[in-house]
Amino acid sequence: MKNKIFYIVEGDNIAYSIVRNLLYQGHNVYYISSNKENINRILSLKAYYSNLDGILHDPTEISFLESIDMAPNRVGGVISLSEDDALNFVVSWLVKQLYEDIRVISLVNYPENEKLFLNNHIETVSITNWIEKLIEASIEYQTNLSFFNPYADKLAIIEIKIKNSDFAANKRLKDLHMPLNSIVSMLIREKEIFVPQGNTEILPGDKLVIFSLKDKVPEVKLKLMKG
Repeated sequence: MKNKIFYIVEGDNIAYSIVRNLLYQGHNVYYISSNKENINRILSLKAYYSNLDGILHDPTEISFLESIDMAPNRVGGVISLSEDDALNFVVSWLVKQLYEDIRVISLVNYPENEKLFLNNHIETVSITNWIEKLIEASIEYQTNLSFFNPYADKLAIIEIKIKNSDFAANKRLKDLHMPLNSIVSMLIREKEIFVPQGNTEILPGDKLVIFSLKDKVPEVKLKLMKG
């Protein structure tokens, strides 16, 4: 994809990660939020990337949406990432009505709401699907077969917060020797979210998002707590 303009609407940790990734790929990013704290946090990336701007505004205001550059040949998409599904729906629906040729993607926080988005032809992504894509991208395949679909009923995604007393605290990920058929796919540390590497040190307070076979969940929890 040639360098495009992306509008990222609201969101905290996920928005930060997606904005950073788009900037790294050379795209121009506008982050829109009514929350000044979120704007300031995203704009901290300007220290490394000049192709970023923040807009402090209510993203559901029609006159505002009509005023921004939405030329189809320049815009890669609008991505709404609020923790509020109602806000995501309103933004996505309005953009679809105003700019039918623009790609719109919305985060859906609660699965029961997804049908409403899909019925209005709004492309959706859920936290679970996003985690799966991260894992899928980190695995080298010998074939084009999907890793997930045939085995979805056997898989589990769990989140565990590490305590001071846990075996995993202050250890490198590679030194944990996680059980077979399990993988630490994401680490959430305060306001940062990233995919940990082997040398990543696990700190008390970290939240680990782990992908494993369902029958391995008790073993995974025991490993992190007791070793």
